[in-house]
Amino acid sequence: MAQSANNFNIEQQDSLHNSLRNLLISLKINTVEQFFLREKTEIKKEIHQIHVNILASDVDGRLATSIWPMLSLYRSGCFEHFEPLIRVILADEPKTDQEMYELIEEQFNDFPSHPPFVSAGLVNSSTLCRHFFLLKHELKDRMYKDVPGLVKRFIQQHHYDPDLLMEPLEPFIDIKLKETVTDTSEKPMLKWLTSLVEHCSTWSNKRTNCQPPRTWRSCPDANLEGAVAQRKMDGAIMLRSSEDRYHIADVMVPFELKKNSSEIKDAALCLAKHVYEVFGSQHTRRYVIGFTLCGTSMRLWQFDRSGAMGSQSIDIRETKENLNKFVALILLFLTATNEVLGFDPTFVEIGDQASANTPRPQKILINTEPYPQELIIDYNIFRASGICGRGTTCWQAHLSGDRRQKFLVKDSWQPRHHKEEGDMLRDVTVQNIPHLARYHHHEDVYVANQLVDIEPHVRGGINYRSGQKFQSSDVSADSQEPTDFTDRVHRRLILKDVGKPIWTADSPVRLLEAIEGCIKGHWALLRAGYLHRDISINNLMIDNQTKDPDRKSFLIDLDMAIPYPLPNNEDHHERAGTKVFMSIGLLRGAYPHSFVDDLESFLWVLILICIYYPQHAQKRARPPGYDWNEHEPKALAAMKAGYLHYPKDLTDDFTPQYKSQPLIDCVHEFANIMRRPFVREAQPADLYAEIIGVLQQAQEKIKLSQS
Repeated sequence: MAQSANNFNIEQQDSLHNSLRNLLISLKINTVEQFFLREKTEIKKEIHQIHVNILASDVDGRLATSIWPMLSLYRSGCFEHFEPLIRVILADEPKTDQEMYELIEEQFNDFPSHPPFVSAGLVNSSTLCRHFFLLKHELKDRMYKDVPGLVKRFIQQHHYDPDLLMEPLEPFIDIKLKETVTDTSEKPMLKWLTSLVEHCSTWSNKRTNCQPPRTWRSCPDANLEGAVAQRKMDGAIMLRSSEDRYHIADVMVPFELKKNSSEIKDAALCLAKHVYEVFGSQHTRRYVIGFTLCGTSMRLWQFDRSGAMGSQSIDIRETKENLNKFVALILLFLTATNEVLGFDPTFVEIGDQASANTPRPQKILINTEPYPQELIIDYNIFRASGICGRGTTCWQAHLSGDRRQKFLVKDSWQPRHHKEEGDMLRDVTVQNIPHLARYHHHEDVYVANQLVDIEPHVRGGINYRSGQKFQSSDVSADSQEPTDFTDRVHRRLILKDVGKPIWTADSPVRLLEAIEGCIKGHWALLRAGYLHRDISINNLMIDNQTKDPDRKSFLIDLDMAIPYPLPNNEDHHERAGTKVFMSIGLLRGAYPHSFVDDLESFLWVLILICIYYPQHAQKRARPPGYDWNEHEPKALAAMKAGYLHYPKDLTDDFTPQYKSQPLIDCVHEFANIMRRPFVREAQPADLYAEIIGVLQQAQEKIKLSQS
């Protein structure tokens, strides 16, 4: 019998229908007409929230075949398809969850089913989120503008006598100041700016009798080569290279132009997109300098691993003094050392002069006992995406004079009071833990006898907090660390084991063998007193060269590791790790992090490798934006819960290389284990043994089928 909206019982108050209805009524939406008369951006925002609420309520994954069509229609702006659902939500007659699910299935199951996940999102999620949602959130509460002293610091720190420097340029500056600029849109201002910077470059060339190492490039209609996403840049101070090369690796100081001074927020975020790419391409960059020019109002920005700070606004055409400051900065960035531009001076170039497009090899010196060692960098292995955070970067290197002795060099920016990964790795290496990368050396990085950290060293002690906090995002999102300033220290770790990511495995047996080995390493690490807490696609490695069975696959990265079991007074409920691979319990925030969560993460690693690799086999269309990183934690938890109950929805998407029935059966059995109601109460030895047994059984079946 139908009930009025005023007679909801307690159970109905928690129903999906009631939560959605309250959501719309709280926004003063009482009719379907009111909903669809709103601005398109507002409609999109509310449909997104409805979608999230539905996901969160669908704990058993019943709506798996409806969710993706809903998301596709939402992304495409086809809002009219949601009208029947909105009408039911706003009706006075309450609906049970069962009735709501039937309505959603009826309305959306006729549309095409979900596309596969976006594989690049597994390792590079920020670039795949439309409108840079994640990048904006990454910088949320970490950007400051109107920071006093920033411009002065650069000019005075790197120019011996600024006034003396500017004297020969005065006639030209007077001319530029008198030029009439009636249109401050991008193209006219770029033309004005280009003539200014090119004159500075020519003057510097004559003054020193040598060509500056950098030049001005402005190709606003051309895409930058080497960028992860398509990028067009208004202009930049760049390394000199061949005329036909326009590459992100050459960008030293990016510029972003807007027409009006009121567009500072858009300009700063557009600049941040370029900085994101620069950090990703230039592996020894500690910070990136950039400019925004909104009309004639200039701001200097410095981006580092703790956020960004922008100078006070300077109208470069208002006074000669202001234009002088701008020209002094241009001259500085055209001619200064790489260290001034944010490059790590502990990486020293060696060998003969390289060609314009080929960098010289580099070396580093590590302070090992009893004598320092010189390592020659072979190549980059990994560079974390993003601006703020650890900025983890890994290289393969060899001992100077002995190419046979190979090492992995890992640089990262750790929170100042974070327990050092090197200390933990040294401890477990002494214990000879199998399937874990072995320790060689670790140290904090020093330059000129000064510790390299963010606040005193990189920012030069500038009081950025006296500026104004810059709100980069109006959208709330989950975060795995506080959105506020974190002072970070540059740390270097050297490992004896160098491998390749687990996704490079070339067969089902090799993949299962690698997963098995890494789980054994995880179990051994737990017995040694540490919980890893960041099982992900980039932290599981394989080594096809070694003959040692304990080194054929191994875990790396103890950045998130903690002592285990936890002391009684500690309770690690915070989400630690890589979101895509997190367990359902962690995403829900329901339990402290335990070994069970890491074991579930191994399952998600296995599944997603089988869906996306080898990359050349992944030929299906993958519209951008469908990766798991875009979902809020509880919504993602609901999705994963559904997949644990119906893993076939995922194994059906395995690439041909992994369409092995024993492998698929193994994944299903692994999922069955992890979805048990009391799995968190299992004894570690029993749970590890059971999962390892499932993996070993699958390997044997595959080998038998091939014999």
